[in-house]
Amino acid sequence: MTTFKGAMRSYGAAVRRMEREQQRQAREAAKRFKEQQKLQEIENAQQAVSDWESYVETIQSVHKNCTDPIDWKQIEETEKPNEPILETKNEVIAKNKLASFKPSFFDKVFGSTQKKINRLSQQVEQAQQKDQKEFDIAYKNYLDELNNWNELQEISAGIKKKDPESYKNALQYFDPFSDIGELGTTISFNFEENHIDIDLHVNSLDVIPDYELRQTSTGKLSKKNIPKTRYNELYQDHICSASMRIAREVFAYLPIDYARINAMAKIVNTKTGHLEEQPILSVIFPPQTIESLNLETIDPSDSMQNFVHNMNFNKTKGFSVIEKVELQK
Repeated sequence: MTTFKGAMRSYGAAVRRMEREQQRQAREAAKRFKEQQKLQEIENAQQAVSDWESYVETIQSVHKNCTDPIDWKQIEETEKPNEPILETKNEVIAKNKLASFKPSFFDKVFGSTQKKINRLSQQVEQAQQKDQKEFDIAYKNYLDELNNWNELQEISAGIKKKDPESYKNALQYFDPFSDIGELGTTISFNFEENHIDIDLHVNSLDVIPDYELRQTSTGKLSKKNIPKTRYNELYQDHICSASMRIAREVFAYLPIDYARINAMAKIVNTKTGHLEEQPILSVIFPPQTIESLNLETIDPSDSMQNFVHNMNFNKTKGFSVIEKVELQK
């Protein structure tokens, strides 16, 4: 027979076993949490490094993307939009229903014939209104298409004559630089018969990260300052890449012989000591030369050697002010 004292000892032992099991489970849970936390930290570090590398690649490869070229010949041959006509298909259906209506026996008994005829007559009026509404929408779309067609025909005719005003109108119509954040802040144009002169007010040095992210052998995230020379080289690549992208966009719309792109940046004027917007890169891009390059593999800065250009760059000091390049006569 179990005594009270023995029962208490058994109960105490059971409680201690339960406490030890709970402590073991808690330790294992804590261990699993730490492992999951570590894996999450490693994944976060991987993502951060990947995002950093992707951004650095993007600011150096702006030139790789471009709008598909506009076929002005195709635009010239595009037929004028057809003016819509008022269709009465809904009215015809409603009238047919009214004409074919035959009152039933119960309609005659309960006197609902006229009520149904009135309802069908109302449906005819509603169908007419629906037809008119559909026509109004179609006509508005037609006027929009006609305006676009007329505008493009006028631009196309001007471009065929190498009219500088038409070059301007083409770029205003298609607006390829509506979102130029990756290229610069603003762009100003000067159009000539066979070329275009563009001032690209470039992004500041702020677009270049002054640090680099790496993942250590233990999976942790490491953040270090970028050497000044590497920082300046990244900015140089960005400016050269953005300048080439501007030229490519222009050639996609305009059949011109060349484009001069002048990268303008706020830089210290050594004569006044003040920040002033001045040219730091000036390049004359012929479309044929750009097309001959492998844009996926070129180094943007090195590729400037393929063009007539002015650029004064030092790895330690960065860009210096230059004169805008002129074509050799």
